[in-house]
Amino acid sequence: MLTGRRHRGAALLAFVATMLLLAGGICTAAIHFLLTGRQLASQQLDREIAFRAAEAALHDAESDLLAAATAGGARLSAWPGRGTCGTGAQAGLCHAEGDRRHWQPWLDGAAVDGLGVPLGAFTGAQLPALPDDVIGATALPRYLVELRDGVDAAAGIWPRMTVTAVGFGRDPAVRVVLQTEFQP
Repeated sequence: MLTGRRHRGAALLAFVATMLLLAGGICTAAIHFLLTGRQLASQQLDREIAFRAAEAALHDAESDLLAAATAGGARLSAWPGRGTCGTGAQAGLCHAEGDRRHWQPWLDGAAVDGLGVPLGAFTGAQLPALPDDVIGATALPRYLVELRDGVDAAAGIWPRMTVTAVGFGRDPAVRVVLQTEFQP
């Protein structure tokens, strides 16, 4: 009789240990799913912030070009040489050559300092305000303008341009690049 009770105790101990392991595994899986869901939601928010920032940079570039086209001045008085980008008053203006894309480093994840024009550099524009509980981008969006056609100032026809903008999320590695065709 004594040996039968010992076996029941051992079986009960094995059963309880198995149940504890099973409960621990279920808890670990549940925590993993919760953290993964939180990360996915956060990434979507980062992408949305980057998208809105790139959109603001596109609007800023168009405002910059329209203001420069109507006011004249040094901004559009001269274009950089083929395959190069301008500096100073012509910052962010590039002359396309073949298939070379001046904005390619933005897609490659390279540093953006010195490439393009930060939002508001010529227009004074600012990023739209975010709700109080949302932290915005840590880097300003940037844009650059590539001349696609030759300039024919005598005919009074403005060239076709490609405007490319990059926006950043809260994590600078999250980038959105938007592009549009523009002709003032």
